[in-house]
Amino acid sequence: MSNTKAIIFGPWVGEFSYELSWWNPECRQIRNENFSDCYAVHLGFNGRGVAYKDFIDEYIPHPIELEETLKFPATYGEHVNGKDIIPSDFINHLNNVIEDLKSRGFTEIAVHKPGNFPITRERCLEDFPYGEYVHYDVDKKIEEKVVSDINNYFNNDKPTIFIMARTRTRHGNRCYLDWNPDNWPIFTRKLIDELNVNVISLSIKTQGSRGGSRGLAGDKIFSDVQDKIMNFELEKNDSDSFEKQLAILKNTKCSIYGASGAAVVPFFVDTPTFTQQTKEEGFRLELGWEKKLLDFKHFKNFDKYHDGEIYDSPIEELFEEFISFYKEL
Repeated sequence: MSNTKAIIFGPWVGEFSYELSWWNPECRQIRNENFSDCYAVHLGFNGRGVAYKDFIDEYIPHPIELEETLKFPATYGEHVNGKDIIPSDFINHLNNVIEDLKSRGFTEIAVHKPGNFPITRERCLEDFPYGEYVHYDVDKKIEEKVVSDINNYFNNDKPTIFIMARTRTRHGNRCYLDWNPDNWPIFTRKLIDELNVNVISLSIKTQGSRGGSRGLAGDKIFSDVQDKIMNFELEKNDSDSFEKQLAILKNTKCSIYGASGAAVVPFFVDTPTFTQQTKEEGFRLELGWEKKLLDFKHFKNFDKYHDGEIYDSPIEELFEEFISFYKEL
């Protein structure tokens, strides 16, 4: 082999929003500026390779048995005994990858781990933090398949809206960012009835303290309109799961996100989106790098309520706020 130098990024075991917003751009800039002549590898969650394929040569997903040990993601690591760490089993996995690269002829192997550049509060609030921010490129075949599936399911010409009904619990307690889960089906039924739209509901199973999204299609409130709502399951064993989600975002009228850092996802494919946030968190979706990625004429951040107050906020109010956004699209 002509190239004997490699750079490994990871292992990433932290929160999804921190990965997209700070870790991924950090790795991209480091690779492009300092390791452009190296073979680049990333160790991360299965299904997220689309965020790295513009600068990574080999994306290695965590073994499923390791991923299932992660219960409390916090910033870049797993929250254990009051600290954010990369668990030792993942360091062992990293060392195994290093040995594999050596066996393949790589003699110079650098490693850049999460936390080498601390993801501090100050960094998270910078308009233009360290990193290269780009739009993700969705594979055309994957996009064509997703569009075909959507068209076959709904079989009509109505606009389609994508919903991420965010949910999370920690230590058995509801998160201060959660909306009452009983509100999401009622809100969604109003979209279907009053706007005459189809709805795709993102379904992500929670694990431990990891956040998820409630699949809405199975709720009894939709028993007479099953052909107007479908669930998109984000499966851990699907290597293209995130890319399929991005393809849906690209091919729907707009999206609605609950109060989550994951509301940044549509920015990376520059698609219209509305999000429910809190005063303490919402402003973090209006930073300079985000405005550079997304035309803010197609973005609305509804952040009227404080942390903890959002749970009992009115359905009708959120609906009216969304309507004012939707009419301008």
